[in-house]
Amino acid sequence: MRFNVTGLVLGLLCAGLLWSACAAPVCGEEAADSAILLIGDGMGPLQIHVARRAHGGPLAMERMPYSGIVTTHSADRAVTDSAAAATALATGYKTNNGMVGVSPDGSRLESVVERARSAGKSTGIITTDALHGGTPASFAAHVESRGDRSPIAAQVTESGVDVMLGFWKGWFLPKSAGGDREDGRDLIAEMRESGYEVVFTGDELRQAKGDRIVGLFEDDTGPSLAEMVSAALARLSKNPKGFLLIVEEARIDWECHGHDLDAAIERVRMLDAAVVTALDFAREDGATLVVVTADHETGGLQPDTTFTTGGHTGTPVRVLAFGPGGQQFSGEIDNTDVPKRMAEVVGLGSFPK
Repeated sequence: MRFNVTGLVLGLLCAGLLWSACAAPVCGEEAADSAILLIGDGMGPLQIHVARRAHGGPLAMERMPYSGIVTTHSADRAVTDSAAAATALATGYKTNNGMVGVSPDGSRLESVVERARSAGKSTGIITTDALHGGTPASFAAHVESRGDRSPIAAQVTESGVDVMLGFWKGWFLPKSAGGDREDGRDLIAEMRESGYEVVFTGDELRQAKGDRIVGLFEDDTGPSLAEMVSAALARLSKNPKGFLLIVEEARIDWECHGHDLDAAIERVRMLDAAVVTALDFAREDGATLVVVTADHETGGLQPDTTFTTGGHTGTPVRVLAFGPGGQQFSGEIDNTDVPKRMAEVVGLGSFPK
């Protein structure tokens, strides 16, 4: 039997939109002072659908009251890479594949995280990738190639973001200290000197006391994504002006590239556990917008749970929202609309400039 994947994807997206239209507003017309953006790298509609089936019912993200669809093409390709897609989500501008935080001509683009810092809000970036990876880097760095890991790590170090949690420390250390840097800079020492508490294991994160913190974990000792979100919220929420937190589950993409569906489903569920943590905070806080989306779909996943490609596709992805301003994420939007609408909801003015 041959499946009509386009029809099913559109059906899934329309079902989400119908749920959004029928759901009662949960926060009225209140304004938000904070926002949490959770990104499932490579998480298309069918990745969510298959994870729901494995879960035995709707995921937490699917229970959010507002739902829409997001187009993801880059400035130069119908099928985006993670760097260009994240730049769109971070800056409100399209750029070429492979570029981080800059326009196609190389001009620096302000990110919504940088705008939030300028407004006096606390900021955080969390990922299950390295902090110099294409998605997290697009919110804190500006380079013409995502492969320029050395300058990206240096810019992340100097970004002033309050909470930065990710994996692997190689590009933050010089080769003389067992790292990958050829310029001799010890970025970990620099971060400590500028007031960050630097931790390397989940236990160290749980015991950490500082409000400004950097985590550079290893796979076997690192915390879960939900634990990282909880640790970040405990710190960022102290700011009376609010905060902006970016969260990426990077490994859905990795597993779909490798056609490991079971592992991809597990990563969707890990992201959903982080969504639960974010929603629990937002319900209690009452002034926090939560948005869940993806940068692109990976693998060309079919309804019969087979993959059709080892790369990305141009399939539109879902966006789901909860909290004040969540209704702005209903319907069909472009990925460049996500930071614009988040900025508007949390009072960051016209974004981008």
